[in-house]
Amino acid sequence: MSEYYDRTGSTPTVLFDLVNHLRRTRPDLTFDIVASRNQYRGSKLLPFREDSDGVEITRLNTPKSNRPSTAVRLGAGFAFTAAATIELMRRPKHDVLLVVTNPPSLVMAARTLKALRGTPYVYLVHDLYPDVANVLGVLPRESRASRALASLQRQWLRSAARTIVLGRCMRDYVIRNYSVASDRIDVIPNWGDPEAIQPSTTSRFRSANDLDGIVALYSGNFGQHQDFDVILNAAKILQEKRSPIVVALAGSGAQKPRIMRRINEERISNVKVFPLAQRDDYSDMLAAADIGLVTLAGGAEGIGVPSKFYNILASGRPTVAVVAPTSEVALVLNEARAGLQVNPGDASALAEALESLANSQSDRAEMGTNARKVLVDRFTLDTIGESFYSTLVTAALRPT
Repeated sequence: MSEYYDRTGSTPTVLFDLVNHLRRTRPDLTFDIVASRNQYRGSKLLPFREDSDGVEITRLNTPKSNRPSTAVRLGAGFAFTAAATIELMRRPKHDVLLVVTNPPSLVMAARTLKALRGTPYVYLVHDLYPDVANVLGVLPRESRASRALASLQRQWLRSAARTIVLGRCMRDYVIRNYSVASDRIDVIPNWGDPEAIQPSTTSRFRSANDLDGIVALYSGNFGQHQDFDVILNAAKILQEKRSPIVVALAGSGAQKPRIMRRINEERISNVKVFPLAQRDDYSDMLAAADIGLVTLAGGAEGIGVPSKFYNILASGRPTVAVVAPTSEVALVLNEARAGLQVNPGDASALAEALESLANSQSDRAEMGTNARKVLVDRFTLDTIGESFYSTLVTAALRPT
């Protein structure tokens, strides 16, 4: 059977897992999915239509959005939005639409369906635009374009029957910056899979790549949201001190060429770069780490929450997170005592935090145990799926 989901992108993988879970646990829900034929990474075109265990999938033949040019990505997003609107208008009215922020324009399709048919929509905010572009310096916050986009975003958020955000920091940001009523926002975080990702004391990945000493691992997208300079600068401090800590970076993305250039030009020998492991090998890669790393660009708290954090929790490793103290990741780490928080940009503090954990096996063990426990208690799909179900039903029954 051909796959209707796209394992090369995080959003479609998350939605695939969520839909399959709800289909199994909540048979009163019927799903109708409209997606793209394109993979986020890769050139394979997926089938136009598919019935996957009772889930009806329609894929649209629109331009590929994963392009270096911002203008091309936005254009491809608008093309998909227009095609999705037309496709949905051909069908009987749905009880509720679930729309995500990738592409950023996609919510326009949901708002059009609400205006023309009265169909309520739930707005799942993974990344908030234009705020992401503001933080990255791509679009000045006070520019005319940014103000216009922020005005549209305010309308989209306020028009939603419910808005789902990934963390408390995002909830507070949306309330503060977009004046959305708190009782219309649901905080539903991402999750980890405690069955697929197991704590382990052995790792084929670690052995195959001769990773000795204490390994601090970042695994995921090398995107613009993340601050890799602080990791590289901390690694240089550790290198000068002849620390046994090795920093492993596993993944791909826009920043990878610059990361490699810095490593080579500055001879940062204690940083190793690898491709991201395939899904079946992912748990083994996480087991190679003694410490998990999470980082966000300064000012990005409230705009996104790294989903990789929940996989680190599942692996039973402590996390050192370079994030603001108010971020969801920092809040969970402090509540569960599952790791350490470091302020954005503070390479010295990051090096110190890594050394502190490297020098205390007992702290690593205790925090790792706490990490696994909080994942099982709060961040599994069984728990998160029920929250999604409640939100979707509430939106369908009480749309305004």
